[in-house]
Amino acid sequence: MRWTISLAAVAASFVAPEALAQTISADAGKQDIFVTASRTGDIAGIAIADREVIARRQPASLIEVLDDLPGIRAFSTGGPAGGTFLSIRGGEPNFTTVMIDGVRLNDPTGSAGGAFDFALLDPSIVARVEVSRMSGSAIHGSDALSGVVQIVTRTPTQNGLRAGAQGWIDSRYGGAASASIAGGWAGGGVIASGARYDSGDGDPAGSLRRDQLFGRAHQQWGDFRLAALGLYTTTDGTRFPEDSGGPLLAVIRTHERRSGDLSLGALSLARDPSARIRPSLSISWSVQHGDGNAPPIAPGALDGVPATTVQDRFARFESIAALAGELGPFTLSTGGAILREEGSSTGTLDFGFPLPVQFARTRTTRSGFGEATLHASGGLTLGGAVRYDKLSGGSGNWTGRGSVRWETRPSGPALFAHLANGYKRPSLYALGHPLIGNASLAPETSRSLDLGIELPVPGGQASLTLFDNRFRNLIDFDPVAFGLVNRARVGTRGAEGALALRLGHGWSAGGTLTYLSVESETPLRGRPALSGNVRLSWERGAWRTDTTLRGNSDVNDSAVPTGLRVTPGHLEADAALAYRITSRLRIRATVRNLGDNRSWDAVGTPAPGRSLRLSIVLD
Repeated sequence: MRWTISLAAVAASFVAPEALAQTISADAGKQDIFVTASRTGDIAGIAIADREVIARRQPASLIEVLDDLPGIRAFSTGGPAGGTFLSIRGGEPNFTTVMIDGVRLNDPTGSAGGAFDFALLDPSIVARVEVSRMSGSAIHGSDALSGVVQIVTRTPTQNGLRAGAQGWIDSRYGGAASASIAGGWAGGGVIASGARYDSGDGDPAGSLRRDQLFGRAHQQWGDFRLAALGLYTTTDGTRFPEDSGGPLLAVIRTHERRSGDLSLGALSLARDPSARIRPSLSISWSVQHGDGNAPPIAPGALDGVPATTVQDRFARFESIAALAGELGPFTLSTGGAILREEGSSTGTLDFGFPLPVQFARTRTTRSGFGEATLHASGGLTLGGAVRYDKLSGGSGNWTGRGSVRWETRPSGPALFAHLANGYKRPSLYALGHPLIGNASLAPETSRSLDLGIELPVPGGQASLTLFDNRFRNLIDFDPVAFGLVNRARVGTRGAEGALALRLGHGWSAGGTLTYLSVESETPLRGRPALSGNVRLSWERGAWRTDTTLRGNSDVNDSAVPTGLRVTPGHLEADAALAYRITSRLRIRATVRNLGDNRSWDAVGTPAPGRSLRLSIVLD
């Protein structure tokens, strides 16, 4: 295997925002165990952003937090209500399984092919975000070609009653507010919250308004813990149609209107993690709606796009039963799952007359899985997982994963490697769309490999990871057949480095850098060869300052007015000053985009300009 690694990527592990607590998790809470990369405790390669990181960023969407993690590229494709572009190690946005407390969120009925729109979720309910940057099909089945994003919500307080609130207001781009109340008693607790976000009208790319209700509860019965989750969120927004050229280049100035909602509920029963034998059962249900009314896109370097309307509905039911336990040096897990998905779409294409476009499809998948981790002597850990998914009335898919980790000495350097394969069934849109859909499409497949080192350094810790991914049978539009076909192959390889240091006298520094090389017959959009960030912080007493520099190199992109183009890279800096009034109450002032950088993440859509964001948090 030939690896292409720039010196800058290697240097990242020694010169480069957040502590490796943001990239490597030991145990993020004994009572909050959700399966991200393994059912038997393999955590290497998990990138994490915790609640403190999220609170310091005060983001309107979690994509702002995800974009700071190594190996991940995340941004909005056009203003506050634009779609989400999330790429893990160069994969497509719909190659990532997104979950909240173990409940799947991807919607396969829309034209995004199953990618999740993070604008639906308010960050105020999030305790941490875990990202597995390897194919996760051996654990989660279809969709996890590139990796898994697990959103872990806040837990109820342990004892008594506790109220919380947070909010921010931006000098140019709206504001957000949320409030929560939590109560705890012997063996149980409950938390409920409400949140609202309004981007205002200061961004010419569009606007977004979001309302959200959230609740979570648990009760301990002996060795078992019963947990419940509920979430309801609605969004209403405007934007320029994707690929129209945005506020700077779009010929037709009418905004697309988009609205959506998400309702979900989940119950789980699991034995305490300290028990030798640990049965568990989870049941989840969710419904998503999405409505859109888009104006046409005028022809430019590429052909124009007709006006469209769409009303999507998607429902999912999933139940997972598992049994885990210890057998000598082994940690073992086995179980099964059933997944039922129902999607429908109704809309029109305007060709001078409204052409009806509609479809409805249902599929059920039954799965069996097993996993084992061997904790051998000498700091050596070996892991393996296998899964079989059988589509009712259709084909079956085997996937697997293997891992090895060696800690050379306690608290010393650790070497690790992972190998996995994955698959993604065609989305309901790709199978059922009456004009371009193809019911004969085969699953897309992947092979993921990484190897790396976690290295203690004086005052901190560093990591360096090399990765190589291969994606096959990718679904693409064939203009001759005027439909979707399996044909594309893509390879991505590169390196990720991260460093976190305590410098003394209250100072700390950290950073990440990712190098990505893409092998593709056609240029892939939104994937810079280099991206990363550096953060410098100072904390003394009640005061804290943070200065962050983020950037990326040139990226390929495309839009109807311009055709294929190269968008120049950019650098962007934020600076913040925070003061802790009490142990629970903090205020913060952040100057975002210090240099008033107006670079493009999407063609014709400049980055938000310099602004002052004032925030207050009571937790």
